[in-house]
Amino acid sequence: MAVAIRLKRFGRRHRPFYRIEAIEKRNARGGRSLETVGWYDPLVDDAQKRVKLHVDRIQHWIDRGARPSETVISFLRKSEVKWGNGKKSRRSQQRTNKKNQGGPAA
Repeated sequence: MAVAIRLKRFGRRHRPFYRIEAIEKRNARGGRSLETVGWYDPLVDDAQKRVKLHVDRIQHWIDRGARPSETVISFLRKSEVKWGNGKKSRRSQQRTNKKNQGGPAA
C-alpha cells in the first residue's frame, strides 16, 4: 500500500479550505483517507495560523514510507520538520533546471 501525504480540498466556491491527509496514492483527491494530519486555510491573514500540522502523526506516516506532496513538503520545510534525507524530488529539480535555462527542459 503506497501512502501519500497530500491536500484534500473542502470549502465552497471562492473559499477554499484544505485538510492535509495521509491517503492511499491510488485514491482520488477527494477520496477516502487514512488519517487527517493537519489543515491549511489559505485565506487566513495571520501566517502563523494558516497551517496546522500534527507533526508526530506526519512523522509516523513518513517513517512507514509515506511520501509527502510538493505542497506538503513546503509546509514541512517552513515548520522545520525533518521529513527525509534532504534531497529534492525529481520534479523540483526539473523546475530548477527550467528556471536556470530560461525555457522548457528538453
